[in-house]
Amino acid sequence: MQTDVISALLETADLNILKFDSHNRVEMNYRNRILEYFYMMTYIRKGSAKLKVEDKVYHLKPGTVIFIPPHLKHDQYKDSDEETEFLWWHFTYTIHHVVDVLPFLQIPYTYSLKNHIKFEEVFDELMLSMSRKGHLPNVILQKAKSLELLYLLLDNALGSVKPAIESQPSHSFLSILLKIVNQPKASFTLADLAAELHMNPTYVSNHFKAMFGKSPILLHREIKIAKAKSLLEMQEMTITEISEILGFNDIQTFTRLFKKYSGISPRQYKELFSKTH
Repeated sequence: MQTDVISALLETADLNILKFDSHNRVEMNYRNRILEYFYMMTYIRKGSAKLKVEDKVYHLKPGTVIFIPPHLKHDQYKDSDEETEFLWWHFTYTIHHVVDVLPFLQIPYTYSLKNHIKFEEVFDELMLSMSRKGHLPNVILQKAKSLELLYLLLDNALGSVKPAIESQPSHSFLSILLKIVNQPKASFTLADLAAELHMNPTYVSNHFKAMFGKSPILLHREIKIAKAKSLLEMQEMTITEISEILGFNDIQTFTRLFKKYSGISPRQYKELFSKTH
């Protein structure tokens, strides 16, 4: 089933919180605002605000969540002088820092948070954990609370709208995506992937790119490089060993491709992290 494939993709993804905080504002006037590469979720604890996307204006009241994806031009503003409290965070939710999985979920720009008391408790606990410097278990607590926040937000979001089936990627192409992200060490060809779908290779490449932003082969290469970076950062394997387990025929091919996507050689990248281990 399609939902099973999406669930498997979500299991593979990593949550990365870039910034979060709470602010009390009596004025706000962000116009034509665009987030570069991260998502923003904002929760209205008290007060009010407005969000405009294209020609639609959303009236934001306590208990409302704002979900803003990257590259979406929007206005976020207040037109009253009452104090509004915003709980917000910037984050990414990706597989190997390459595949963004949130577009598969079709989250609305605004929706009401039914279990808002629990959400506020978890957010406050996350804020408190960040203030406890030097207490090592807090690292685990922060990850746990971050994922709990995401669960609470998505659980409400997915129940607030009925997904548009026609706009969802097909099960066949989602399965190919899952295969690619789960096997960075494999060597795929476009012909192999097209044969699995019983489709023309050119059609598969173009349709895959239209759905996921990149051709399957390009995406697989980027995932290989992302996996190589994580292994190089760990300092536990040699460059030759990394090249071999990622399916490269020789270290020269690996080095050339790595430098093409990263700007520096694997050895130079490894040295960047050697002083921290």
